[in-house]
Amino acid sequence: MSTQRSFLTDYIAEQYAVLPEFLWRNHPTYAVFRHAHNRKWFTIIMSVSGCLIGKNDENQYDIVNLKLPPEWVTQLSGQQGFAPAYHMNKRHWLSVYLDNSLPKQQLLSLLHESFTQTK
Repeated sequence: MSTQRSFLTDYIAEQYAVLPEFLWRNHPTYAVFRHAHNRKWFTIIMSVSGCLIGKNDENQYDIVNLKLPPEWVTQLSGQQGFAPAYHMNKRHWLSVYLDNSLPKQQLLSLLHESFTQTK
Protein backbone atom coordinates (compact mmCIF):
# COMPACT_ATOMS: atom_id res chain seq x y z
CA MET A 1 0.00 0.00 0.00
CA SER A 2 1.43 3.40 -0.96
CA THR A 3 2.08 5.94 1.75
CA GLN A 4 -0.42 8.37 0.19
CA ARG A 5 -3.05 5.65 0.11
CA SER A 6 -2.43 4.91 3.81
CA PHE A 7 -2.39 8.61 4.66
CA LEU A 8 -5.70 9.19 2.89
CA THR A 9 -7.38 6.16 4.48
CA ASP A 10 -6.24 7.28 7.95
CA TYR A 11 -7.30 10.87 7.28
CA ILE A 12 -10.80 9.82 6.17
CA ALA A 13 -11.22 7.68 9.29
CA GLU A 14 -10.14 10.55 11.54
CA GLN A 15 -11.81 13.47 9.74
CA TYR A 16 -15.07 11.85 8.61
CA ALA A 17 -15.32 8.80 10.92
CA VAL A 18 -15.67 6.53 7.87
CA LEU A 19 -13.89 3.22 7.38
CA PRO A 20 -13.29 1.66 3.98
CA GLU A 21 -15.60 -0.98 2.55
CA PHE A 22 -14.16 -3.66 0.29
CA LEU A 23 -17.07 -4.60 -1.95
CA TRP A 24 -15.59 -6.78 -4.68
CA ARG A 25 -14.02 -10.19 -4.31
CA ASN A 26 -12.11 -9.77 -7.59
CA HIS A 27 -10.76 -6.35 -6.46
CA PRO A 28 -10.02 -6.87 -2.75
CA THR A 29 -8.01 -3.65 -2.40
CA TYR A 30 -10.63 -1.28 -3.86
CA ALA A 31 -11.64 0.81 -0.84
CA VAL A 32 -15.03 2.55 -1.00
CA PHE A 33 -15.88 5.34 1.43
CA ARG A 34 -19.53 6.32 1.96
CA HIS A 35 -21.61 8.72 3.99
CA ALA A 36 -23.22 6.92 6.91
CA HIS A 37 -26.60 8.69 6.55
CA ASN A 38 -27.27 8.28 2.83
CA ARG A 39 -24.74 5.56 1.83
CA LYS A 40 -23.53 7.64 -1.13
CA TRP A 41 -19.91 7.15 -2.08
CA PHE A 42 -17.70 10.18 -1.68
CA THR A 43 -14.51 8.48 -2.78
CA ILE A 44 -12.94 5.21 -3.82
CA ILE A 45 -9.26 4.34 -3.63
CA MET A 46 -8.04 1.78 -6.17
CA SER A 47 -4.95 0.33 -7.75
CA VAL A 48 -5.46 0.07 -11.53
CA SER A 49 -3.46 -0.73 -14.63
CA GLY A 50 -1.93 2.27 -16.35
CA CYS A 51 -3.67 1.45 -19.63
CA LEU A 52 -7.04 2.07 -17.91
CA ILE A 53 -6.15 5.62 -16.90
CA GLY A 54 -4.35 7.02 -19.92
CA LYS A 55 -0.86 5.64 -19.30
CA ASN A 56 0.86 3.54 -21.94
CA ASP A 57 1.84 0.70 -19.63
CA GLU A 58 0.50 -2.16 -17.54
CA ASN A 59 2.00 -0.94 -14.24
CA GLN A 60 -0.35 -0.61 -11.29
CA TYR A 61 -1.15 2.92 -10.09
CA ASP A 62 -2.88 3.92 -6.88
CA ILE A 63 -5.62 6.43 -7.62
CA VAL A 64 -8.50 8.04 -5.81
CA ASN A 65 -11.77 8.93 -7.57
CA LEU A 66 -13.42 12.13 -6.34
CA LYS A 67 -16.76 13.72 -7.20
CA LEU A 68 -16.24 17.37 -8.14
CA PRO A 69 -18.19 20.15 -9.82
CA PRO A 70 -18.10 19.63 -13.61
CA GLU A 71 -16.15 22.86 -14.16
CA TRP A 72 -13.43 21.62 -11.78
CA VAL A 73 -13.28 18.30 -13.63
CA THR A 74 -12.88 20.14 -16.93
CA GLN A 75 -10.21 22.45 -15.52
CA LEU A 76 -8.16 19.71 -13.83
CA SER A 77 -8.45 16.97 -16.48
CA GLY A 78 -5.22 16.56 -18.32
CA GLN A 79 -3.13 18.36 -15.73
CA GLN A 80 -0.30 16.49 -14.05
CA GLY A 81 -1.63 14.24 -11.31
CA PHE A 82 -5.12 13.87 -12.79
CA ALA A 83 -6.88 11.54 -15.23
CA PRO A 84 -10.45 11.06 -16.46
CA ALA A 85 -12.31 9.10 -13.81
CA TYR A 86 -11.75 5.39 -14.03
CA HIS A 87 -15.07 3.53 -14.20
CA MET A 88 -17.17 6.54 -13.09
CA ASN A 89 -19.09 9.36 -14.78
CA LYS A 90 -16.31 11.46 -16.33
CA ARG A 91 -18.34 14.68 -16.14
CA HIS A 92 -18.64 14.57 -12.34
CA TRP A 93 -15.76 12.36 -11.20
CA LEU A 94 -12.00 12.66 -11.59
CA SER A 95 -9.15 10.25 -10.85
CA VAL A 96 -6.20 11.61 -8.91
CA TYR A 97 -2.88 9.77 -8.88
CA LEU A 98 -1.66 8.92 -5.39
CA ASP A 99 1.96 9.37 -6.43
CA ASN A 100 2.81 12.54 -4.45
CA SER A 101 2.40 14.68 -7.58
CA LEU A 102 -0.14 16.86 -5.71
CA PRO A 103 0.50 18.69 -2.47
CA LYS A 104 -1.32 16.96 0.41
CA GLN A 105 -3.35 20.08 1.12
CA GLN A 106 -4.70 20.17 -2.44
CA LEU A 107 -5.58 16.47 -2.26
CA LEU A 108 -7.40 17.00 1.05
CA SER A 109 -9.22 20.02 -0.33
CA LEU A 110 -10.46 17.97 -3.30
CA LEU A 111 -11.48 15.16 -0.94
CA HIS A 112 -13.49 17.63 1.16
CA GLU A 113 -15.23 18.90 -1.97
CA SER A 114 -16.13 15.35 -2.95
CA PHE A 115 -17.49 14.74 0.55
CA THR A 116 -19.60 17.92 0.27
CA GLN A 117 -20.81 17.13 -3.27
CA THR A 118 -22.22 13.78 -2.16
CA LYS A 119 -24.01 14.82 1.05
